[in-house]
Amino acid sequence: MILRAAACTDVGLRRRVNEDRYALAPDLGLYLLADGMGGHSAGQVASQLAAEASLRAIETLQGGRVSPTERLRHAVSCANREIYSQAQSQPELGGMGTTLVALLAADGRIALAHVGDSRAYLIRRGRIRLLTDDHSLVGELLRRREISEDAAREHPHRHVLTRALGVRRNVEPDLAEMSPLAGDLFVMCSDGLTNHVRDDEIAARVREGVDLQESCDGLVELANRRGGEDNTTVVVVRYEKEDEEQTDV
Repeated sequence: MILRAAACTDVGLRRRVNEDRYALAPDLGLYLLADGMGGHSAGQVASQLAAEASLRAIETLQGGRVSPTERLRHAVSCANREIYSQAQSQPELGGMGTTLVALLAADGRIALAHVGDSRAYLIRRGRIRLLTDDHSLVGELLRRREISEDAAREHPHRHVLTRALGVRRNVEPDLAEMSPLAGDLFVMCSDGLTNHVRDDEIAARVREGVDLQESCDGLVELANRRGGEDNTTVVVVRYEKEDEEQTDV
């Protein structure tokens, strides 16, 4: 499997600290981002712990026969345990947590794990598809069709999560696995992007033939132009596959 990736993160125009973290680990086939939450510097600590613990967990399973999905499940469990333990032992970090969205490429497959309201998209042949469900109060309202997408962006409780890493002793991630096609583009982002940029606009800026770093930088710049109310992080991964038969998801 040949994967190309790029990322961009920015503190935005309203925040003083960037609580987002991302990791690109092509040697492990792992790409992730985390958006931390908590008072003082706790959110920053939580997202950093999530990234580091996930990388360690995936590394320990390298070369084994564990499926990509189960590797990610293990990584999420390790990250959750690390954050929860730190929060319990250090009062100043109490209540910290983080989102996590992670992609793992292995054995010709792409696995995805997700907790929180950071998102993952697939752009295939120019069409964008959301691969994750927001674990948030507003996400629940949208799924019940009680509010519109436009109303969701302005909802006073849009940052309230219903699931996050590190808040409880155990957490259950959403997991998925698929067979990629050559040219597939995976976009992972924090809500700093999706609060300001629509899905169709993401697809327009992340498309085949466009430089990946240019796509990431352009999306972050667009979110800042529209208010930059939060930290914004974008990770784009492109799958390249040569001279092999293609199969659909």
